[in-house]
Amino acid sequence: MKKEKKVQTTELPEELVFEILIRLPVKSLRRFKCVSKAWCTTISDPSFIRSHLQFSASRWEKHPSLLITPHTLDRVVQGENWPTTFSSNIRFYQWQQGASKVRLVHGRDFDGEFSSVCCFAHCDGLVIVPTDTKVYLFNPATRDVVTLPETSRDMMEGDVNLPVGFGRDPRTGMYKVVRSFFRSIDPETGIYDMGMEVCTIGSGSRAPCWREVAADQPYPVAGWITAQCINGGVYFVIDTSCLKPRPHGILRFSLADETFSVTRLPDELDPEEFESYNLDVMHGELCLIGRRVGLGHSEERPLTIWALVEDDGPRSLWEPRYTMYVTDLCHPIALIPSSSGCGVMVIWLTNKLYYYDLQSNELTVASELESLRFQRRRSRTFESAGKDAYFFNVIPYTESLVPLSADSNTIPSFPSI
Repeated sequence: MKKEKKVQTTELPEELVFEILIRLPVKSLRRFKCVSKAWCTTISDPSFIRSHLQFSASRWEKHPSLLITPHTLDRVVQGENWPTTFSSNIRFYQWQQGASKVRLVHGRDFDGEFSSVCCFAHCDGLVIVPTDTKVYLFNPATRDVVTLPETSRDMMEGDVNLPVGFGRDPRTGMYKVVRSFFRSIDPETGIYDMGMEVCTIGSGSRAPCWREVAADQPYPVAGWITAQCINGGVYFVIDTSCLKPRPHGILRFSLADETFSVTRLPDELDPEEFESYNLDVMHGELCLIGRRVGLGHSEERPLTIWALVEDDGPRSLWEPRYTMYVTDLCHPIALIPSSSGCGVMVIWLTNKLYYYDLQSNELTVASELESLRFQRRRSRTFESAGKDAYFFNVIPYTESLVPLSADSNTIPSFPSI
């Protein structure tokens, strides 16, 4: 009898395994934790989570994808400024360029825990979902969710939806959720006295809790406008409706030392000449989008996008990057290459995604959100949201392994994506 030769298996170097694994989607990595203890240790290691997030972010720069959440109403109540009958089912769908169908990434039913929902905030692949009763923190890729504790600090009743900010403390590496609350209102001036509270995620063995910051909030913040986080600061639009003189700036809250400062607006942006503006983050820069009053055609008016080049408080430097002609304030999301070499901007405007050619100024529809085919949760079939969707949340989607557990503070510091 011939002896069978033993086949020798050659183990891959750890460095090569690392480089292969960081290129894989989160869904695969979660399964591969079961391959061996060594792989489980590698995939769970904070340095691997950091490298995987950075690789995901670099891939997103070339091939942006979005998370789309349609919000429907259980019923219609006449006369409401903002509906209080939203469905308490949250669904995250991933959209890729050119797609007419969007796949379900994660879904959660909250069984009537809330009746109203507003705009989402995001950081490092994590998503904050604020409602009228609670705040939820999701990682759609890992399907983890944390319900933040309730708070009783807000002294004002009504349907004003204050923005919730979210970001990563650059000093500790922990994530912080921040939101303003009403203390009182001056009956003569109509000016609100407001404070800020913070909830830290991953603070060791302690359960998350809201705490009021020591610093005084110098100005009230505007409702309904999403707060944006970049470089360790959360930026809010100031409510100037009752302030005289109007401050020429936006409010910045530092996640590191939990203090406030005012970032000066572009000199060209005169509050008396500009009808409105909002804030967005695009490719690592804070962008301010403003529209002049009474200029342009009846259907389309010029909209300017500034990028914050240097934040130095009263001496901050903004650069006017783009001028577009659109019907309303929009949200710039991403820049993608084009044949002209000038690039194309992906923008979100109400219930549509557009491509805006920066050379020709041509605006074309990339996707009508109401016409997209959304994957059903318990089947492989797709159906349209149609007119049932009251509004859509649209945010950039970067896959992330960042944990929501108490040990998330062990992730070493790295730039937010």
